Amino acid sequence: MRQYATDSAQAAARILAVTILADGGLDQAEVNSATRSEAARRLQIVEADFGCVLQDYCQDLLQGADYLDGVALRLAPEVLRLLLNEIRDPGFQQLILQTMHDIVDADGISTEEEMALLSQTAKAWSTSATAAPLAGARTV
Repeated sequence: MRQYATDSAQAAARILAVTILADGGLDQAEVNSATRSEAARRLQIVEADFGCVLQDYCQDLLQGADYLDGVALRLAPEVLRLLLNEIRDPGFQQLILQTMHDIVDADGISTEEEMALLSQTAKAWSTSATAAPLAGARTV
């Protein structure tokens, strides 16, 4: 799995891509939710840039079946922790987590896999300090 700079737009976009694919499918309503989100606006992530990160994430999944937990598109817990660790700014985490919730709600269906991802993300990021302003985020 490729690495991105801490608190970068690419790292954030990949977390959103993980959310979109959490239910095992690529849904246009969820993609639209991600690319039209406040997070995308603040990070200057345009649809084409997001598409590149989404494609890179899919390629990483195809090249490394050991990243997956079983045959679903669910990441192994240790891999998810590594990806979530690329987002360290508490304010950034809050923004991304809210965007993840919006993505899950976009198609009107919340699956067990999506809810588990949201729960794992909230738990992983709950140890962060109180929310701080988004600073130093890089654009895609």
